[in-house]
Amino acid sequence: MEIRVSSHGAYHHEYHVVWIPKYRKRLLKGELKEFIKKKLYDIQTYHPEVEIEKYSIQEDHIHLIIIIPPIP
Repeated sequence: MEIRVSSHGAYHHEYHVVWIPKYRKRLLKGELKEFIKKKLYDIQTYHPEVEIEKYSIQEDHIHLIIIIPPIP
């Protein structure tokens, strides 16, 4: 656990996000899985303060552990 420091205080905000396709269909495999792996870090392009700690792509869901700083 790493405590991060901002201009307004110290924090450690980890979020466990789970994305599930509608009806939990098993479609996250093959080319789509590879595409998601490549594009997952584009989140940091649009939100540089967000850090992806871990991720796991299963056939019917995606797990993300992300760190998001508090809004000042």
